[in-house]
Amino acid sequence: MNTTKHSGINIEHLVADFWATRPRRPRQGRMVAGVAAGIGRRYGIDPVIVRVALVVATVWGGAGVLFYLLAWLTLAEENDEASGLEAMLGQGRSSMSRGLTILLAVLCIPAVTWLWNGQFGFFSGVFSAAALLAGLFLLHRNRAGLGVPGAPTTTSGGTMTAPSYATGATASAEWDPLGASPLQWDLHDPNAPVTTQLATGDDEDKTLVVRPRKRHSPVGGVTMGLAVLTAAALLIFRAGLGASWLTLPHILGIVAGVLAGGLVIGAFVRGGRGLIVPTVLVGVAAVALTNTPNGGGSGFGDLRANPTDTLEASYARSFGDVRLDLTDFKFDKEKPARTTVSVDAGQARVIVPANVNVDVTCTADVGDVRCLNRSQDWRDIDLHVVDNVPNAVGTLHLDVHAGAGDVEVYRG
Repeated sequence: MNTTKHSGINIEHLVADFWATRPRRPRQGRMVAGVAAGIGRRYGIDPVIVRVALVVATVWGGAGVLFYLLAWLTLAEENDEASGLEAMLGQGRSSMSRGLTILLAVLCIPAVTWLWNGQFGFFSGVFSAAALLAGLFLLHRNRAGLGVPGAPTTTSGGTMTAPSYATGATASAEWDPLGASPLQWDLHDPNAPVTTQLATGDDEDKTLVVRPRKRHSPVGGVTMGLAVLTAAALLIFRAGLGASWLTLPHILGIVAGVLAGGLVIGAFVRGGRGLIVPTVLVGVAAVALTNTPNGGGSGFGDLRANPTDTLEASYARSFGDVRLDLTDFKFDKEKPARTTVSVDAGQARVIVPANVNVDVTCTADVGDVRCLNRSQDWRDIDLHVVDNVPNAVGTLHLDVHAGAGDVEVYRG
């Protein structure tokens, strides 16, 4: 890797360097295809961190699946000359069969569809993809010289192993970020005993052997403390000021964000592994509490509402998909029904009965709006539609809004 200093970031050089020293998928320690293990070992971080990031990106937008499939196609196994995709293009030999390569390429098509049309809307898909790319960018920018390019390493303070090569291949300094043949590396084991010669004045000096204590990162403890303090402060704020909008899912989501931040920091300093389970549990709890069958409040996740007798004043989500089905609602012919549906990022969908007069306003800052018989896309959308039908059993006044996402109102 070129060590010349630049005032800015040379993206072209960074991408070229990543491709030249891209991770290899190990045969040992893998769970599926070895993508997470290869990335983790290439950059000297725990593969569990990579797996958690892929799972989160899959749940919240679908990018994790697409990322894994593309990595499976483009990252070669540790003893292969080329990846499956490169072998298909005649650029080397790969142990991956052509049938599997074609299958993975075909699976990328529905993965892209899921990315743009996931349950949380297109915004979450773009965000999850951008987050994964940003994480990979930061890893290579800050840790390109760590690990062994093209070969697995240990990530818990052990020694590095030399790269594996295909039959007939030789070590080349072209891709070596340290400028030396990997087979000639003699790396120090940080946990090895240290010997010191002591001058005692006698004929023979004494040798003192010092075994260093293993260093433990404070990231886990500090992050857990911050998470507890954050939760306590938010609960006190809610109780003291009567902030009803600060719901329990909101609090859990913020705490999960604090824990996730600790995981990101821990990935760079080799610490915080104990945060994985709390982060997953808190995130699952936040999503479970927001996936309520009937409306009210905001939060993260899907909201499915199918009221029959009582119509809430508002059905809202910060991030997610709101679906309000009014086909079973009992309208009063003398008293118009009113409600609001909104999402900050995601999809807002309302199904209205065929025998009800509708006065609806559909707005979106950025996205795609289909409001009964009118539609518009891109940005700053504001559509007002009045649609009356013969022999109506009632009237509905409806406001539907999306900050970034899709709005759809149609008759069912």
